[in-house]
Amino acid sequence: MSFYHALEGLWGAVKREGHLRFHIMIAVLISIFAYFYGISRFEWAVLLTAISSVIGAELLNTAIERAVDTATSEIKPSAKLAKDAAAGAVLVFAVFSVLVGLCLFGDIAKIGGTLKLIFTAPKILIPCLAVGAVLLIFTIFGGKNDKKV
Repeated sequence: MSFYHALEGLWGAVKREGHLRFHIMIAVLISIFAYFYGISRFEWAVLLTAISSVIGAELLNTAIERAVDTATSEIKPSAKLAKDAAAGAVLVFAVFSVLVGLCLFGDIAKIGGTLKLIFTAPKILIPCLAVGAVLLIFTIFGGKNDKKV
């Protein structure tokens, strides 16, 4: 049952949190790019650690925001600090992930070659565009935002 509840919480957050859907979209797009870029197994481990840290932080941020919103409807400095600190944690992990990306994909010539490969091969480009379109629709329209203001 614990696994079921964890999946239920993950799905509930995906449906309600636009930022989480955005992070998932970026994670999928970066993973597709990394595949064609040809990163090593160790680099995959680093990339997946960075991705999961951002998504995990976003889930914890959602949990903290919802718990604070449930605990009080008043504007309290301590509630604001809790929510802001949780959002700050997401920012720290997101910046860390960008830095990881710069380390992994720092070869400008290789980036150009990878983009050329993707954009000049229809058998690669068409599925990538389809995935991108689905991800964009998922990110924009994939949930409902019922957070308290």
